[in-house]
Amino acid sequence: MKQKGFTLIEVLLVLTLIGFIFLILSTVFYSNIHNSLNLITNSEKLKNEADLFWNIQRKVFSAQEIYLERGNLYMITSAGDFYQGVVKSAYIYKYKEQKLYYYEFPYPYGDLKFYEEDKLLLVGEFRDFKILAYKGEKSYEDFNGKPDYFNFHLDKWKFIIKP
Repeated sequence: MKQKGFTLIEVLLVLTLIGFIFLILSTVFYSNIHNSLNLITNSEKLKNEADLFWNIQRKVFSAQEIYLERGNLYMITSAGDFYQGVVKSAYIYKYKEQKLYYYEFPYPYGDLKFYEEDKLLLVGEFRDFKILAYKGEKSYEDFNGKPDYFNFHLDKWKFIIKP
């Protein structure tokens, strides 16, 4: 008479196969979660960069006075983020930190390049940030007034803004 049941080798073989199936499923699951998180991070970064572009464009377009000084853009504009009316605003890039900051003051009086260090708001971290003003064919790192256009280099992006 033959006994019904499984041998130890059959049980181990089935457990090994089930283990491999769960290993493959967990790897696929982890990979999907990791890719989703990367996609969310990259999407948020792209959205922030697009917001920055449109925000700078809005401010430059409505600027009454503009001064560019080696990556720092100072303006008297009517397109403030925090205050209504005409404001003094600035985008300050700190090369050592590789961070871009924004400053806004509700009164457009005093030195255009003055800003309070403790009131700077972090816009983002960028390895490569550069602004050039173009008047005719010539580019300037320092410029006072309204140029024909600005050329912004923001990490891998380049965009042009006309005042």
